[in-house]
Amino acid sequence: MVDDDRVICFVYRSPYQGLLGKHVRRLPDASVLDWFRHAWDESGPDPAAWLRAELGVDVYGLHTIFDKPLPKPESMRELRKLLKKHLYVEGEVIVDDHSVRALTDDDEVPLAYFFFDAAMIDERPGRLTYAVHEQWPLPAETILTSDDAPVTTVVTSQIGDADWDTQGVSVRLHGVRVPEVAAWLRRSGVHGDWPYEVVLLRAAVGPDDDLAAALERVNRWSAWHDQVLDVDGLAGDQAKAHQVVLSVLARTEGRKEIPGPLGVRVPAKSRIEVNAHLAQASLHLDDTFGHQQLFLFDDVWTATHPTMAKSMRRWFVKSWDLLK
Repeated sequence: MVDDDRVICFVYRSPYQGLLGKHVRRLPDASVLDWFRHAWDESGPDPAAWLRAELGVDVYGLHTIFDKPLPKPESMRELRKLLKKHLYVEGEVIVDDHSVRALTDDDEVPLAYFFFDAAMIDERPGRLTYAVHEQWPLPAETILTSDDAPVTTVVTSQIGDADWDTQGVSVRLHGVRVPEVAAWLRRSGVHGDWPYEVVLLRAAVGPDDDLAAALERVNRWSAWHDQVLDVDGLAGDQAKAHQVVLSVLARTEGRKEIPGPLGVRVPAKSRIEVNAHLAQASLHLDDTFGHQQLFLFDDVWTATHPTMAKSMRRWFVKSWDLLK
């Protein structure tokens, strides 16, 4: 949520950007149009440098709208026409009365950026709460109970040649909450809708049913088929799958750098936090291409953070366009 209706929010979704794979900056403008109008006035002879200082990040292609001496827009309708004609994007740009949303890529990874005004963020919290959350970690406190049937939701980003419409995945583990999820995974067979990340997590659970320890084993995983997790031998009997995990970890025991899907992984650069009803991990993949995010949260956490939970499923699973 935005506490000041004179502030807009800029979000840059990029794997290059930190533990959460995004950069968020609040800007002291009354509207998205006002920000673009003042950028028209102030970006000067080097728009890319001005934008870097203003937004705190290099935004791929955004400078192109300010590179030419174009007329300053007087309305969102005029801004839409200018952006659609002159802004360089590889995908599309969408403009409405309260936002600008752009999809592009740098020939390596998909990128998206958004300008939202306060009214849009307050009106669509189920779409935008996670997007505008600035820092790791997510809030873990729970002040409400849940009368719902126990369920744990897993959301994770994924890597590889994908666009934002297929860049993440979400599954629900019915009948279990986070405090018991490690034991539940150890007793369960692999389900057909599980992503490889959950298959690996199940195999990483040891006899002590320690979820934090299992996530740390996932963090040190070094077996890959190109950019895809190598989960050969992990789908059968859990005890045998766990032995496979231990044998893979033994290959790199004591090493600070291990093989990853994009080159070299440094597990010490990852972050893992396990709380009563929320487990969260940001797993280092590569110094350039950043981190993979993995969250497990249950209905008790969701009761306290309903819009965060809903918006996370939107961010990781649905269209790149959070308002679609």
